[in-house]
Amino acid sequence: MSAVKDVYAYFAGEDRYPDLDASGAAERLREAVRCRTVNDADHSKTDFREFDRLQALMRSAYPAVMRAGSFELIGHCVLITVPGSEPALRPALYMSHQDVVPVVRGTEADWTHGPFSGDLAEGCIWGRGTLDIKQMVFGILEAAEYLLGHGRRFRRTAFLAFGDDEETLNLGALSIAETLKARGVQLEYVLDEGFGSVEDGAVFGAPGIPVTKIELMEKGYADLELSVESAGGHSSRPWGGSSLEHLARAVTAIADRPFAPHCPEPLLRTFETLAPCITEEPLRSLVQDVRGNADALAAFCMTRPELFPFVCTTVAPTVIEGGSDACNVLPQNMRAVINFRLNAGDSAEMLLRRCREAVLAADPKSPVRLRFLQANDPSGIARTDGFGYRTLQAALKEFYPAVLAMPSLTSGATDARRYEPVCDTCLRCSPFVVDRELARQGVHGTNERIPVRSYLQGIRVLIRLMELGNIAEAD
Repeated sequence: MSAVKDVYAYFAGEDRYPDLDASGAAERLREAVRCRTVNDADHSKTDFREFDRLQALMRSAYPAVMRAGSFELIGHCVLITVPGSEPALRPALYMSHQDVVPVVRGTEADWTHGPFSGDLAEGCIWGRGTLDIKQMVFGILEAAEYLLGHGRRFRRTAFLAFGDDEETLNLGALSIAETLKARGVQLEYVLDEGFGSVEDGAVFGAPGIPVTKIELMEKGYADLELSVESAGGHSSRPWGGSSLEHLARAVTAIADRPFAPHCPEPLLRTFETLAPCITEEPLRSLVQDVRGNADALAAFCMTRPELFPFVCTTVAPTVIEGGSDACNVLPQNMRAVINFRLNAGDSAEMLLRRCREAVLAADPKSPVRLRFLQANDPSGIARTDGFGYRTLQAALKEFYPAVLAMPSLTSGATDARRYEPVCDTCLRCSPFVVDRELARQGVHGTNERIPVRSYLQGIRVLIRLMELGNIAEAD
């Protein structure tokens, strides 16, 4: 039976910061949700006036932050610099992104409250960005405003960095990171979005142990386009095979060649952290020597749908276009896209070579062409032996004391990887803890919403993190 029934049972310290402007914080997030900051990969289709509205809200709603810091636009990205009093301390960077995913066309009526309504109902704020991830943008601003508004002065410089295209190209965060690098900045730690719920440790063989994740790395990402051209014609004369046939054979050849599993370093640390709590076999025996049994652990993970993405490069055909509209007409030009999430140790270069080999092995004369639409290798691995990781763990522990915050990785993609040239501790973790099912259904889904109680608790964690991060000395 799951140990996670009521996520609020894990909340503590809700009486901390009693003068926190709870109603004002909720209202500001509601107003932010009403800004339709959908950024298309084709920027000519983006209405940047909505980003202007959001940034105007930031400027007007957080006067203490604006007085203490400098507000800078890098393209449509926001970089706020709150200078510290001790330049010897490396800065901290608290980040998120302004953009949200669009609403799937035709599903608007499925929303109980409009996707950009910002409605307050049933104890929740509703709309795009409440879970992904305007609550992080405005939670960071709320935390900084609280501290600065109470006369606190940061010893460590704090950067508040909000990209504009995390959901598409990730170039906004790159431009901020390049700006910091050009200025000679080296960061102590970065905090970005990440896992935002509590789940039962049963999936790791530790039933009854409530866990959350501090994600140390993210898998690589690649969209591989397969395309083929033909003259088409009558289906009664399919000499040489149709373009659809060649395309289907190529997609199948790639999908039928799975990648060998192996445990990346963050997953090994997950099992090491959980080892004293693991009671189910075969994991209980395997974690007695996590590194010696790494291959066996990877093989076990491949049998579990929740765990297999963490131990292998995944292959997901997602797009096929160009088929004939008539059953007796050969299609002409066709394309398909396969999405990959690359495991640690795999690379985009290796992936492309492997896919070409698979296609030619299935059909030596295949006319299918392969190219990446976009691709990046897996990220680096954040340090867990430094100031940033310890500080984040400490802040989480104060407000979720019964929850084990464990090192892990994400199979998704974030902006955090862009800051690796200026930081060796890029952490992904959401302090806004919501019900597990709400997190899974709401992120990019219909009826996205956040309980106000969860939003306020996340702000408290961020306040405490900034306190610890700006008062304690670095290593």
